[in-house]
This record gives sequence, structure tokens and C-alpha cells, in this order.
Amino acid sequence: MEQAAYLLCADIGTSSLKAAFISTSGELLAFVREPYPAERVLSGTVLATDWEDAFTRAVGALEAVLSPRGNRAKLAGVAISGNGPTLVPVTRTGQALLPLHWHDGRVARIADTAAAPSLFLPHAAYLAQKEPAHYETTGRFLSTHEWLSWRLGAEPVTVIPNQAYIPYYWDKTQFAAYGLDGDRFPPFVEQGQPIGAISAAAAERTGLPRRLPIISGGPDFITALIGTGVLLPGMVCDRAGTSEGINVCAKQGSRSRYHRTLPHVQAGLWNVGAMLPTTGRLFEWFRHITGQENRDYREMLAEILQCQETCKGRDFFFPDIRSSGSLRISSAFFSTAGLTSRAELGYAVIESIAFMVRSAIEGLEKEGYRIEGMRLSGGQAKNPYWNQFKADVTGRWLAVPEIADGELAGNACLAMKGLGLVPSLEAAIEQTVKIKEVYEPVQRHYALHSERFEVYTAMLHKMERFFE
Repeated sequence: MEQAAYLLCADIGTSSLKAAFISTSGELLAFVREPYPAERVLSGTVLATDWEDAFTRAVGALEAVLSPRGNRAKLAGVAISGNGPTLVPVTRTGQALLPLHWHDGRVARIADTAAAPSLFLPHAAYLAQKEPAHYETTGRFLSTHEWLSWRLGAEPVTVIPNQAYIPYYWDKTQFAAYGLDGDRFPPFVEQGQPIGAISAAAAERTGLPRRLPIISGGPDFITALIGTGVLLPGMVCDRAGTSEGINVCAKQGSRSRYHRTLPHVQAGLWNVGAMLPTTGRLFEWFRHITGQENRDYREMLAEILQCQETCKGRDFFFPDIRSSGSLRISSAFFSTAGLTSRAELGYAVIESIAFMVRSAIEGLEKEGYRIEGMRLSGGQAKNPYWNQFKADVTGRWLAVPEIADGELAGNACLAMKGLGLVPSLEAAIEQTVKIKEVYEPVQRHYALHSERFEVYTAMLHKMERFFE
């Protein structure tokens, strides 16, 4: 295969699909973000067909960026990642039913979850128990990226990072515990493997070349670890989009119920995560209520941060007082002087988000995971104002790779490996993941934020008692 080649990488998010053309030398050639219908995002009812529509639009938009440059390189393959644990029930006739989204609460758990640690079967069990007619018509369950890959021409498979992940997906013992039929769950294949090629029908729908190889991507948090190069013990990835996760590569897992411990993509290591389900969604909420949906993020942050000196010492915002991860529950705003502008409300909101991140970091450190700095991934990483503010509040350095969307860079690395363009995944990471900028905390600002954080935390603990 000729060296002058590039890859199509896509990531299915909660509110939008991101896609990029990335060269086999690790250069970002084009990037687009295609949102899903806003009303379905807000109601949590995004359809699988919304992902496919967004993907098709993304392919056209990427081609529009690349074509005027007179690019002569060859598209070598496609790899897709996605959020989870989300399952798409696909009927025996090939129809996708409403996805069982990771965030929609449609789960049915058994009493002994320690013996059945699957992240996916509770969703399928919900369908079997609450919507038995739909369960009976379901021929197979596919996750987000598996469904879209299958629609493009791939075999129906279940993509796992490695063999250590099998208990967190499913096995015969867990099928029996949940009373589910294992024939509805496709066979396992590991990330970075060829799983098919673009079909004639998909080529007609998307404009992609027929027989273009499809390489297995995987769960978004794993591809983000790959795409930020977080492969050694002590390294940390802060993956921030609609939701946020701080993921530590560790030699030992955590027993804390506040942290999710899963195997790392590197054999013998663990991925310990602190989950923040609403950080990105919270800023979108602020953006919506202030009528700034079409305003540039950088412009908004610049305006907000201009008022921080006048805001310090009075305004606090407390989202998710009971910490259940949903903006539908009780939140509160506390002010000693009264708001005079949307920027002041915005400052209270972004400060609360940064305090969530700091609290998560300190929670991990209490468990023995030292965090001196983090590599960033996701849309938030592209905003320099936010990056510096987050560094100042947390007191940690933040590193931004040249390809800020780690999921896309990770897919590129997996595709290179699957196509035989590199001898190993590590070799692909070495030529793809390059740090562009590092944000160091300003110690004077960190000291001021620390005083605010102590007051904020004390007030939050007092308020929580009123919502028990």
C-alpha cells in the first residue's frame, strides 16, 4: 500500500459525531463535527439512524475540505469508535430499534453484580423484562460503533479492547444470571482488526469507495487513551465532551465505589476512572438559557473570564447537589450581591465545572493515584482560555496533543495497525501522538482558587443535607 495515504476516523458521541481525515504519518488533514437533532439530544432519544446521517454528512464535509487542496493521497481505511455502554437492538429484518443509551437509565440489574460485572447486559435485560415484544424481535445487540460499522459493510461483531474485557461485556455465566439468550450477542473481535469492507449499498449512500477496508475501533474512552498516548503507569487522560472522565493508567485498581476500574488497553495495567457525567452538558445548558447557541466558545469564555475579578468572593453555582449526574435534580445558585450580567452567571457555571474536576482529581489522589498533570482529549481541549482556567483551578499542568480529539487519533492508530502499516500499536502512537502545548498553572491564581474551593466545598456539604 502506498505511503501517501490517509484514514477516515469517526467517533459517535452523545450529542454529535466527530470525524477526521488523518494521514498515515499522523497528520490531521480535515476535521468536522456533525450534531444530531437537538430535540432528540435533549430528550435522550437519539436514533441509530441519526448517527448514520451525521456520518454521511461528515464524509461529504471532509471531502469538501480536502478536495480543493488537490490531494492525491489514497483513502486507505475507516475506523469508528463510540460511546457506551450503549446497545442497539437490531431486529431480524435489520431494523434498528431505539438504542439503550448509556445515560437513559433503562437498565435491569441483578442482586449479585460482583458476580456479573457486565456493563452491557443490564441494558439488554431491561428490554427483555420491560419491552419483551421488542426483545423477541431482536436478532442481535450491537454497540454504537459496531452498528455503524455493520451498516457500512462490516461483519456483526463485538469489539473488545483485549481478552481481559470479556467479563465486562458478557459470558455464558452472566447470560444465565440475567436470563438472556447468548445467540443475540455477536462474537468477540479485538480492536485494530479488519472486520469487513464498504459495501456497494454503503458506497452509494456515503460516497466512500467500495471495498474500502473497515477496521474495528472500539469504546471511546479506550481509543482516547490510545490517541493521547496514556499507556504507562501514572499517566492520566482527561477526556471531556458532553460528559467527562479522568482516567489514570495504574498498576493497581481502585476499590472505591466512586471510581470505575477496568482493564487498561495495555495488558496487566488498569484504567481507573472518575466519571463526571454533566460537565460539558452543564455549559451547554448555560449557553442555551442565555441564548448563545450559535456563539463561538472562545468568544464566550473570553467574555466570562474578563469578569472573574469582580465575581470572586460572592457568586457560587451548585449543580447536581445530590451528585447523581443529572441536571434534572436539584441545583442552587448563591450570590451575596446579585448578578448584573450573563458573564457573571457564566463565571459561576465554569467555576463549578472546574471545581468538579478538581474534586475528582483529589478523590483519586486520596486513593493513592498521584496526578501531577493530565493529557487532554475532546472538544474542551481546543479552548485555550478554558485550558488555562482549568490548570489554574486544579493546580495541574495540562497537555494538549496536536490532534485534540484522542478518540479520532486512537482510531487512526488502530487502523494503521489493522492495515499492517506499522509493526505495532506503540509504533502508530509514536508517529501520531505529539504534544502541541502545555498549560502550566499560575501559582498566584491557584492559591486564590484554592481559597474559593474550600468555601465552595464546605457550603456544598451543608446544602447536601437539605436534599437527602
